[in-house]
Amino acid sequence: MNRMPWVRLLAVSPFFIVTTASCRVFEWLSQLFREMGCSWRMRIMMRKKTLLVALLLMLFAVQSLVFISTKSATFDEVQYFGIGKYLLKEHRWDVMGAILHPPLSYYLNSLPLLFVEEDKRLWQYGVKERNLDFLGSVDYYRGQELLSMPENRGDRLLIASRCMTLLTALLLGLYVYRFGAEIFGERSALLSLFLFAFCPNMLAYSGIAVPDMPVTAFSFISVYYFWKVLCNDGNDWILTAGIFLGLALLSKFTAMVLLPVFFVLTAAYAYERKKNKFTAPAAVMGIGLLILWAGYMFDLTPFLLGNQYRLEQQGYGQATFAWGNYSNHGWWYFYPAALLLKTPLPLIMLVVAAIVLMFRGKTCSRFDRLLLLLPPVAFLLFFSLSGYAVGIRYVLPVYPFLFVAAGSVASCAGRSRILLALAALWYLGSSLYVAPHYLAYFNEAAGGPANGYKLLVDSNLDWGQDLKGLKRYMDKNGIEKVSLSYFGADSPGRYGIKYDWLPSFYLFNNEPGKPPVIDPNQLVAISVTNLQGVYFDNHEQYKWLMKYRPIAKIGYSIFVYDLKGKREKSPVPGNRN
Repeated sequence: MNRMPWVRLLAVSPFFIVTTASCRVFEWLSQLFREMGCSWRMRIMMRKKTLLVALLLMLFAVQSLVFISTKSATFDEVQYFGIGKYLLKEHRWDVMGAILHPPLSYYLNSLPLLFVEEDKRLWQYGVKERNLDFLGSVDYYRGQELLSMPENRGDRLLIASRCMTLLTALLLGLYVYRFGAEIFGERSALLSLFLFAFCPNMLAYSGIAVPDMPVTAFSFISVYYFWKVLCNDGNDWILTAGIFLGLALLSKFTAMVLLPVFFVLTAAYAYERKKNKFTAPAAVMGIGLLILWAGYMFDLTPFLLGNQYRLEQQGYGQATFAWGNYSNHGWWYFYPAALLLKTPLPLIMLVVAAIVLMFRGKTCSRFDRLLLLLPPVAFLLFFSLSGYAVGIRYVLPVYPFLFVAAGSVASCAGRSRILLALAALWYLGSSLYVAPHYLAYFNEAAGGPANGYKLLVDSNLDWGQDLKGLKRYMDKNGIEKVSLSYFGADSPGRYGIKYDWLPSFYLFNNEPGKPPVIDPNQLVAISVTNLQGVYFDNHEQYKWLMKYRPIAKIGYSIFVYDLKGKREKSPVPGNRN
């Protein structure tokens, strides 16, 4: 039975969520108008604001869909692809990679696969003992085989899977607006949503089927409803707050940071307002843990094993490259520095201005200030002390709070509105300049995306996402074959790329008996993570290439070299492909 129409329907589902989100905002505003007895002029004004919200969400969806459709599978997407279907159908956590993360993102990203049949042998292993190392290891072969199914022709299943992540991002955008509106007002909320809609990091991870966007969305929404639980008498929001807390815990282990954050917020509120509010927050946390238990099919053993595996992995360390240095245990300042390099400068300036205004008491109460600053500081502090320095995606939950805080500047801009408008234009321009290569974004202080490979690589820039771009470049320039060193788990052959293998991180040698020798008559294409030698014993393995000028930078993540100089060399900054 042909189920592809369902997959195509899923692929365009973001437009339905935009419409639904717009209707939800309109209903919420309409109810507010009726209660306040607003005049017809005010209603027209608010309808215009509702349309602006819908427009910004639509623009975000369109930008994300371009990224989704033009990028190949990233490293982690290959290893996670399809796991959720197995967990949903078998209710067993006995396959490779099953305990790497809580299952919610696995469930969401595997929904399109429910409509196709795969080779069941992919889930069968000769190893009988399902120990911690087996369950935590990755199976790239399984992911490659699933991605190579006829049903995934043109990456239809991958695109549909990524759209599940996009849905959570659109939901996050709606709540960024709602949270900002309730604390600082409509004008500030629109600025916050604008910052969200054109943030390169939000756009990048909204289009990748990994847990980082779901945990960001559900963590932020759970904080929003927890705030409503604390600030409102009665039990109206306890269940909702508990559900979203549970969804956050089911998205990624690091969401457990929220539990001490909620405790501190509860204690601070009780101290400031002289109210005993410990019962309702305790109920929220209880519901959250119940949702977590239910998400694991009422068996928390995989959750405990996953945490045990992550703690052991943290002890072993992770190879890391940053600003020319190498380490297996990172640096405490890695995440703050990465944020400063990969966050648009106008957003950083607005956040600094917002914090100054907050501490001067001009925009919000002391408790609201704590509410917006404590969660991002907690996430940042947790990872900074972990010794596990990998990518900015680990601290992605910081951003929604920054958007809401930065939006507060609009509520007291006054004579500085021109400066605010200029900052918004700068912000928009920096995002459009890097489009659709959002994963490779670096701000102007870092030297822009063209300079990013000197500072950070891996998922900060090069996650194996540009095989499609390499194929387009080869077709456009009549290149039949390249010498390839690829960082990633996807298969170049899926996109019709012909290559001679060069030592790579996880690209298998397609001709094991043939020594890796560079053909002087072929172009050399190399992922910048391999160029920096991050995961090689010899970090200098490809450094000799840096004395040559690349003739192309594919999405800023794959450099193409003509070592003989027979082909005309294009200016690198403008040749982004």
